[in-house]
Amino acid sequence: MVDMITVASAIAGFAPALALMFFTLNKYTFPTVKKPFFDDRKVFAFFALGIVLGMIMFAFESWGQMMSTVETILALIVGFAVMEELFKLIILNFPRFQRKVDTAFYGLSLGLGISATFTFATIFASAVGVENLQAVDMIAYSLLGIQLVLLHGATTTLIGVGVARGEVKGHFIEALLIHLGYNLLMVPFFMFDIVEPPLNLIGLAAASVVVIYAYAKIYRESLPNLVEDSIRGLKKRR
Repeated sequence: MVDMITVASAIAGFAPALALMFFTLNKYTFPTVKKPFFDDRKVFAFFALGIVLGMIMFAFESWGQMMSTVETILALIVGFAVMEELFKLIILNFPRFQRKVDTAFYGLSLGLGISATFTFATIFASAVGVENLQAVDMIAYSLLGIQLVLLHGATTTLIGVGVARGEVKGHFIEALLIHLGYNLLMVPFFMFDIVEPPLNLIGLAAASVVVIYAYAKIYRESLPNLVEDSIRGLKKRR
């Protein structure tokens, strides 16, 4: 049973992350464009780094949840969101990555790497503790995993775009607000002993809207606008 949960959790974590990375990056690399906007090797290096960071973040959050009480849970929710986004900012804001268009794409792969292992660990830890685990439970956990993939993919890309543009503060704040909004909206869903179903599903639905909107924005606006501005800047220098 544990082996099945492990495989299902790994698929739920890594499959959407890798699929979303291919879907998002496909139009910025060969053969869609003659000259890719990023280095494939660095994309996978950042994804691997994200995998490690995802486990570290999960360990911190698990420890915090064990130590938390009803009175401190909101403080921890805010604190972990700030900590996670700062981790991302510290990595992406190294001088060698500043004001370079490819940093945004490395931010995306970093965030998706984080989400892959964070989702895997979250689903596995939750599912192992459930007696008589049903298929519907794994579907619910998988949907939660997709939320996390969208969340970390969007927020880390936003920070990467900010670093690439030299506008770190505004983009970091936007990423942090998205993360905080998601975390706070998910509180009623997990506190089902206080907020009874189906009312707790309202928070789940609202949190889903937040992460879908955030990812749609970076896919449709943030990345295309950054690339267009980069091309325009190159033409002016010529």
